[in-house]
Amino acid sequence: MSPPPSAEVPQDSKMHTAPAHPRRFVTSHNEKGEATFWLEGEIPSTSFYKGEEECAIFHVPWTTQGFPVPIQDTEDKAYTKNASTLATKDGIVCRFVDFPPKTYSPMHRTVSLDYGVVIFGDLEMEVDNGEIRKMTQSDVVVQRGTIHKWWNKSDKWARMMFILIASEPVTVDGKTLEGNM
Repeated sequence: MSPPPSAEVPQDSKMHTAPAHPRRFVTSHNEKGEATFWLEGEIPSTSFYKGEEECAIFHVPWTTQGFPVPIQDTEDKAYTKNASTLATKDGIVCRFVDFPPKTYSPMHRTVSLDYGVVIFGDLEMEVDNGEIRKMTQSDVVVQRGTIHKWWNKSDKWARMMFILIASEPVTVDGKTLEGNM
């Protein structure tokens, strides 16, 4: 399946034709308490590397810290730089991930409950016991702290949206399974 028309693509010299960056629209309240659009535009992005190769582009429209989530703050919460892990220890990360053709992620685990939705393209998710599931547009994975990797074996770009929610670490047989990304 090809990207929707809104994702028609700029040329990128290293990664061929990349999908257009997603845009974000952030709401707030004006002084009368009415809803208004406070921030909008292209979502900040960073490249993710597997060794020397780019294997994904991350777009982070928003992150939060703490529960319940504070919403009065007017600081831009799109943290893409200086993040040492994919998930936060006490909040939520919303992230789009663009996978170039013929790429894969490293095997990894986050200490989080993740909802991953395929926006477009075809991907495969592999878990550490070797099981693989093929996923296509609108499929959802509920990722519960297992170690896994993503494959885009096709000749076309694929995009997923992930919501990563801080969780307690997974414990198996009294051993805590740590995150590694």
